Amino acid sequence: MAAVIKLPGQRSGGVGAAKTGAGTGSKAEVETAASAEAASEAVEAPEAPEAPDTTEAVEAVEAPEVPAAPTTPEISTPRKHLRAVAATLTVYLGLHTVAFLSLLWVLHLRAEPLTKFLHQGWDSAFYLGIARDGYHHSTDYAFFPLYPLLVRVVHVLPWLSYNYAGVLTSILTGSAAAVGIRYVGEKVSSARTGLVAVALWAVVPTAIIQVWPYADGLFVAFAAWALYAVLRRAWIAAGVLTFFGGLTRPSAFALILAVGLFALVSILRREDGWRPWVCAAVAPLGMLGYIAFVGHHFGKPTAYFRMQHDAWDNWFDAGKTTVDILAALVDGRAENPNVMYLLAVLTMLAVPFLFVLACRQRLPWPVLVFCAALSTLVLCSHRQIFITPRELMPAFPLLLPLAQVLSRARNRGLIVAMVVIAAASGWYAWFIPLTYGAP
Repeated sequence: MAAVIKLPGQRSGGVGAAKTGAGTGSKAEVETAASAEAASEAVEAPEAPEAPDTTEAVEAVEAPEVPAAPTTPEISTPRKHLRAVAATLTVYLGLHTVAFLSLLWVLHLRAEPLTKFLHQGWDSAFYLGIARDGYHHSTDYAFFPLYPLLVRVVHVLPWLSYNYAGVLTSILTGSAAAVGIRYVGEKVSSARTGLVAVALWAVVPTAIIQVWPYADGLFVAFAAWALYAVLRRAWIAAGVLTFFGGLTRPSAFALILAVGLFALVSILRREDGWRPWVCAAVAPLGMLGYIAFVGHHFGKPTAYFRMQHDAWDNWFDAGKTTVDILAALVDGRAENPNVMYLLAVLTMLAVPFLFVLACRQRLPWPVLVFCAALSTLVLCSHRQIFITPRELMPAFPLLLPLAQVLSRARNRGLIVAMVVIAAASGWYAWFIPLTYGAP
């Protein structure tokens, strides 16, 4: 836009001048306007001074350093594992100590001797006899060899009878099982959940078996560590642990099934190279080898199963015995059932409920397969009802959903509750099985 500049001597009445001389005035106005426009273009507006650049000044001023918040020093892996093992054994052995003191109090009230706790009855007599003399009777071959072999090794300690060697072996193997349960719980949920699962496992019905001369604690140790190895995809360790589990208890069939299926899936997916193949090949050899040994000894491939049927009244009946037990309790045929009978029934009823919770919690499927297979073996077999809680004791992953719920409680309340339950277990999990000879 051209600026309007007044020249000296020019008057503002342009209209009147235009009337006096149209021709001359118009030409003068055009020349004057052109001159004014040229002058306006020649006059440039002064540039505004640039603002000083303060970026360098701001950068030059450094912000004061904020001291870092104090951090907890990281614990080295060996030290971390030692602390985990120490905490687990403190909980496990502490609860067993409370239960044992409770048992002593019950025995004192009933004026019964402590030797009742150490009497060689039921399966413990067979295990200790095999450890001492080897396999001499046909019924001995129903018991797998690894636990008696360990008892024989522990008996090498001076001044230790076979009875006490069996108790010490069970305490050691039960402790190894507790640590394995803790690590499985940590793997599928949290360390606190695993620790609570250990506490629950220490107070299950017939928990006395964990410290008595029985092979159940040893089998649970192999099962827990094999499942932990599978979850970590440590195939060689899983196969070897399952192999030894197969030399411990016939319940190893459930472990072999779970580990074998997981290895098969990995093979089909072409994962982890040759290791799943080795695991799948090694896992069943322990159990198959012992069954083949018994068959060779008696001259029949099915000798082991025939002995279980004829000598021990134990065979697969698709759940008929379990249904009859529950029906007898409902229709009154089970007159005046004792405490051990009721504990066995409650355990059977709890299994499907806990399995549904485990599925809802989405436990890893190898763990679910192990629990399902083990529960099927027990609940679908012809057996004496009193041994049901003991036979189901290796299904420890069924305790994980309950452990996860209880892990949210405060430490003080949880500790008090578990100590009270452990004191009660001195009666229902120690004294009652001893009294009825249930194990």
